[in-house]
Amino acid sequence: MDVLAAAGLAVEPGSPRPRFDQTVWDFTGLAHAPAIMGTHHKVLDFSIITNPHWQSVAREYLMARIAPLHPAVAVLPRAFRTPLSPMSWSSELKHLRDWFNHLTDSGLTRLGQVAQEHCDTFLESVSMSRNTPGQMLTPGALTVFIRAVKYLELYSEILSDAYQPEFRPWANRSADEIAGYQRSTMNRTLPVPDTLLGPLLANTRYLIDVIGPHLAIEAQHLREADHRQATAQGGPLPASKRPAIRDAIERRRVHGVPAPQISPTGFTTRVRSGWDTNDPLTRLAWHPIVLAAAGKQGRRIDLERFRPELERWIGECGFELPWGRNATLVPRLDNNEMVPWTLPTHRSHLRKMTSTITTAAFLVTATLSGMRSSELLEIEAGAHRLEERPNGTRYRVISRRIKGEPFGGVEDSWVVIEAVYRALERAQDVTGTPPGQLLFANNPNPAHSRYVRMREWINGPSGRRLGLEPLPEGPVHPRALRRTLALMIAQRPHGLMAAKIQLKHISTATTEGYAARPGGHQAAFLAEVSAAEEAEHTRLTVEAYDQYRQGVMPTGQGARDLIATFQTVDQALDRHEPGPVTVIDDRRVERLLKAKAKNLHVGVGNYCWFTDPRKALCLTLAGNTEATEPLLGLCDSARCSQATHHPRHREVWADHAEQTRVVFLGNPRLSKLERARAQETYDRSMRIVNEIDTAASEQEESDEQ
Repeated sequence: MDVLAAAGLAVEPGSPRPRFDQTVWDFTGLAHAPAIMGTHHKVLDFSIITNPHWQSVAREYLMARIAPLHPAVAVLPRAFRTPLSPMSWSSELKHLRDWFNHLTDSGLTRLGQVAQEHCDTFLESVSMSRNTPGQMLTPGALTVFIRAVKYLELYSEILSDAYQPEFRPWANRSADEIAGYQRSTMNRTLPVPDTLLGPLLANTRYLIDVIGPHLAIEAQHLREADHRQATAQGGPLPASKRPAIRDAIERRRVHGVPAPQISPTGFTTRVRSGWDTNDPLTRLAWHPIVLAAAGKQGRRIDLERFRPELERWIGECGFELPWGRNATLVPRLDNNEMVPWTLPTHRSHLRKMTSTITTAAFLVTATLSGMRSSELLEIEAGAHRLEERPNGTRYRVISRRIKGEPFGGVEDSWVVIEAVYRALERAQDVTGTPPGQLLFANNPNPAHSRYVRMREWINGPSGRRLGLEPLPEGPVHPRALRRTLALMIAQRPHGLMAAKIQLKHISTATTEGYAARPGGHQAAFLAEVSAAEEAEHTRLTVEAYDQYRQGVMPTGQGARDLIATFQTVDQALDRHEPGPVTVIDDRRVERLLKAKAKNLHVGVGNYCWFTDPRKALCLTLAGNTEATEPLLGLCDSARCSQATHHPRHREVWADHAEQTRVVFLGNPRLSKLERARAQETYDRSMRIVNEIDTAASEQEESDEQ
């Protein structure tokens, strides 16, 4: 049987078509395969199962999962009706291997010999992580091993070897029950900590915007040299070409151009093959000289013919690595001191720089767009689009949605900010990827491995010379970066002043992308942001209630209404008479405050409890009291009846007052009108600070009494 024909999948012309009885199923020519599906996922080698008899069983089982509509499979009462995704074929085989080889090690030769004790010992044997010695696998990771054991029983009727009819592994318990896995709709992905995210963004943006343009030019020259080398003719150097080479050597000597030094690897290779370490020509990168002057491959016999000219050149001008010479000066990241963007180097280091900046572009795109790994790897060169519109410029990225879509994915468009557009443009420039070719998929390393390699370069001599901030260790991959972005937008929509515009633009771009394609993956990201925002607003409301219970009252024009809400919650809790085993916990408080939390909008220095548009000062000033959300950009929380201030806002107002005092009131050239306006701003800020301090000090006095 043709496996792919039975599965209804196509292959590229001329590619292998695996047959059912083959020990190796080679799907490397699988058409429409997503970039995230590496080659190792496309080759299924059943010989990894020790027992040849069970290799056949594994093929039968996988064939049934791949082609559920096959007449022999469709009649099975408990078989799966949805085809197993090609993305899962390889992992399914590996889990079968673990189970079958465990049985072989236990002395079994037939599945009919399997008893529950074999299942239990198998679960115990796979419960420890293979990558991290001494660490237990999570319950969720264990479930896949359990399913491999249990699912074989669903296909007993068509397998050439099966469990005893009365035997069912772990009886009727589900894989989740056996592993102790509790499913949750909560997103458990941890965000990237600020201590890592801050230097990561600073370094990557610097590499893309400052170093990238210069590297793109040098990398283009390197690609041209590689092309000349690949197309150059071999064989001995004709006598007719010798004058041109002598002229090239003499011209370089006269102009004081240092001789190109061979790479450390090339030098070691020459010494191992018998070259003299004291011979100056051993260190000479001879090949590029012959290639540039004569268009031929340079050989050692030709090198000896020009020894006098070469030794004179080297003696007068010395050596220098061939790439990155006379580099343009750029400002260091840390102190703006001007330094060369690179020191003279060899081609392997230049390629490392290219890989570093490509990784920087990959991580910036992931951080500022929220795209998944599978979507990032589908980005092609030229997929970043700039659209000029009457209401401003729009930046788009064309990629493919893979998760939750039919095999091969569906084309989708992401609306992004300019920083993402520039990052993709720079990645295309430094790699020289032709339009239509995948931009990031030529690097087979997982996202975190890319980060580790980039961190090594940034933390090494090259990064220190450019003043880059050392990067710490930590989990950096698109899933964590997506979660970080969602939480940043949800928890700090107008928060840290340094990120205020950036986050606002990302939020706007994401919303526009959702509006353009409601079924696209920016809609899923926006839903994730909304869920995180709802959870954060509930947390902030509970925090304000806890402060109220401790005697620290909110301040501001809206404090009276908020305190009244909290008193209503107190009354609801007081009416509840807990029994001997009843506890009034945080969950119950959250439920009572959830309605209030839905009205919360977080400002830079206040909370806005937006319950009545007619009372919102910002909407009154804008002349639009019918809006469904406040205009926080017009917020004057000192005068709005729906705004409150809390201890967490003190620092913002204190900093604002200090800036006003130093920058404006401390300026002797300020006009009387401007000084009066600045004094009013300063007085308002200090009044809010004093109100917050007074609320806190009253609680301290109450505690002392």
